[in-house]
Parts: sequence; C-alpha cells; structure tokens
Amino acid sequence: MFSVRTTLGAITIILADAIICYIVFLLTFFSSFDIPVWQSLSRLYNQPSPYLFTMIVVLSLSLARLYSFMEYIYPVDLLNRIVPSFLVSLLSIATLGYFTKGFTSLNWKLLPSLVAIYACLFVFRWFLFFAVRKNRTRILILGANEQARIIIKESQKRKFRGYDIVGISTSHESHVGTNIHGIQVLCLADQIEETIRAHSADSIVVTQRDRRGKLPVHELLKCKMENIHIQEGFTFYEKVKRKIIISEFLKPSWFVFEEGFFQISIHRSVKRMQGIVVSFLLLAISSPLLLLVAILIKLESPGPVFFRQERVGHKGKVFNLFKFRSMCNEAEVANGPVFAQKNDPRITRVGAIIRKIRLDEVPQFINIFKGDMDMVGPRPERPVFVKQLEEQVPYYNLRHSVRPGLTGWAQVNYTYGESFKDSKEKLHYDLYYIKHFSWHLDLLIIFLTVKEVLIGGGR
Repeated sequence: MFSVRTTLGAITIILADAIICYIVFLLTFFSSFDIPVWQSLSRLYNQPSPYLFTMIVVLSLSLARLYSFMEYIYPVDLLNRIVPSFLVSLLSIATLGYFTKGFTSLNWKLLPSLVAIYACLFVFRWFLFFAVRKNRTRILILGANEQARIIIKESQKRKFRGYDIVGISTSHESHVGTNIHGIQVLCLADQIEETIRAHSADSIVVTQRDRRGKLPVHELLKCKMENIHIQEGFTFYEKVKRKIIISEFLKPSWFVFEEGFFQISIHRSVKRMQGIVVSFLLLAISSPLLLLVAILIKLESPGPVFFRQERVGHKGKVFNLFKFRSMCNEAEVANGPVFAQKNDPRITRVGAIIRKIRLDEVPQFINIFKGDMDMVGPRPERPVFVKQLEEQVPYYNLRHSVRPGLTGWAQVNYTYGESFKDSKEKLHYDLYYIKHFSWHLDLLIIFLTVKEVLIGGGR
C-alpha cells in the first residue's frame, strides 16, 4: 500500500477519488432510467455532466484540505472535513443545475448519487488513514512523565486511531531503556534528530515540563525545518482525550493566546432560533406523554409535579430550572443541598423510571424556549455549588461564558456528577466544548445523547 505522505501518494488519492466519483455517478445515472444500460450510456456519452460532476467533487475535497497532510486522531476528525466538502459540492451542483438547463442530469435526482459518492470517499479514507498502519501519523513523545503515560494509555484503548506512538525521548539518562505501558524510552533528548530518522516519525509531542536548560531547542528547530510537526503536550492531550486538562502548568495566558474560545455571532443566533423551534415542537408533540407522567407523579407521592430549582446560567445569571419531580417532596429539608447519588433513597419509583429514560429533563424545554438555556451546552449548576466550585477549581467561571444546555459534552463523556471531584472532571470537558464551539460538535453531542437515552443510560 502506498504512503499518503508522498507526492505520488497524494496524486494516487486524487485519481482514486475521481474514479470513485465517476463510477458511482454512472451507476446512479443508469438507475435513473428504466431502460437498458447500453442505451443509458449512449445518452450520457455526449454530455459533459459526469466529468463536470467529478471535477466539482474533487475541487470541493481540495477546498476542505483533504489532499493536504492532516493529523487525523479519530474518524470523527475526518468526518468534520468530509461534511463541509459535501455541502460545497451540493451547492455547486445545485447552482449549475439551476442556471444551466442543458445539463439535464444536474438536478435533484443526483442527491442520492452525491451522498453515495461521499460515503464511498469516507470509507476509502478511513481505510487509508485508520486501517493501514503505514499511513498513521508516527509520534515521538519528548518527556517520560505522567502526561506521556496518560497519552500512551489512551492510545492503547483505541483500535481505530490515526496515530501510532513509536517511542519516548527523555532528558534523564536513567529512564533510557525502560518503558511506559510497553512503549520504549529510546534516547536522550539531545539525540532526538537521529531517533526521528531511525523510526520515520512525523510528529513530536513535547510533554516535558522541566524545560529550563533541558529542552533541546536547537534540535527541535532543526526537526521543524525538516517538516516534522511539533506540538505541545497539552494540545495533543486535548486532541486525544477530547478535554482540556487543568493543572498548575495551565496559565491564564494559555486561554488568552490559544485558538478557539470564540463564538461566531451567526452561530449563536442560529442556535437560539433552533432552540425556540425545537423546544416548541417537542413540547407540543410530547404533551400527551407529559400529561401522563404528571398524573403518575401526583398519584405516587404528595407534592408538586414540577421541581423548580435555582441554577446559574449565561454570564452568572440565576434562573429557575424546571424538571419533573423525581424525588420525594422536601427531599432536602433534612440535609440541605447535596449532590444526587447513585441509588439515591430520595428517588421515587416513578422518578427512577423517568430519570432512567431522561423524561425528568423534558420540562427544561420550557427554559430553552424562554432563553435561559440552549439545546447543547454545559449543564447548569446550583448557586451554592457554583460558589464553592469557583473557590476550589481554577477557571470554573469560564463555563458561564455560554448558555447552559439540556445536554453537553461532559454529559456524553462522563458519568453523572456526584461530588466536587466529578464537577472538576466535567469542567475539563466543558472547557473543550467552549473552545471548539461549533455546529458539528453540537450535532455530535445530540447524536450521542439520543444514543445514550435509547440504550437506557440514565441515572
């Protein structure tokens, strides 16, 4: 199998994409006519449509930088580039079909063809970058420490990943020859150039924290000039774990100068309109079910149907969050506000069921409609907990820079929070969401939330 990192490899991929596009186009074109294949082919022979169609797709892939060297950590990274290319192709073909009436094949009937083409292109690239080990990014870690240990351990959990760790370099001579989770400590830091060449590494991840007088700056600069990708351990850790680690090495200046943490105004506006429309429709459609749940809650235990609780929202504004009551009335009278626990004795029988399938959360669509919350965002916490967490956890207040959500990145990646320790861990995911605030991340979170609800992953 050819290497995707050579010029020949890039040309081969372009040709393979063009062939895939052309063949799928022909197959789709044949299926559009209830006549023999040879007659369909004769109709197509004198038309420029298949060649133009193929050219549009290849150019769209190029605009999405799918022919540039990219570091794909997981398949979703590839999907994030394929989807925009698909949308560009769709818009281009629709525009051509509208203004060029002669191209009779450029119409809405080609949508299934375009979907099929991009599905094939995704599978082709998935095979190249994730199934063929030769084409994975080869990484050398500089620094034999806890962060390196976490990165290596995470990589061994993932069968389908776009990188392989070839070894570790260290500034401590005593570490050479040892291993971390089976990955060998190969050399001292000042021998990194020779090690890069010997193991054909593409990238260096610097996890070493004690850098004064120990970091091989000149050797790293030479590697940089030889097109070796060099990145901070924090940055790579973020890509691998899909969260931002908070430690004593993470300074406020990192948040100031790091890319991300920027919310496009049109995205905020579209997200708000989406919240209004979706919340109204879901409340209207599910109203018979909600009425049944309300009756069951009322029949089982005395007290109100809805549970109202103060939560901290966007920019620290306090609002009343609505839920179906799933605990006995006055559950906090004895001990005051505490985190909900697994198998909490305060939960009623009806409450256990609706919490399991997340029905207790549905009244929060009222909050979404009012503008207190969005569909996706960090889960809002209670003021009493927020005050304590802001004192104990650095950067906790940053999660209030966006509207809280019905579901969030922390909810689909971490267990239900039962302590301050859990809240700190969930903040790592919330900060990742705020940094990478985007429509496709929101879509992924909604998909994972639906999946969790369907398999009964409630509390």
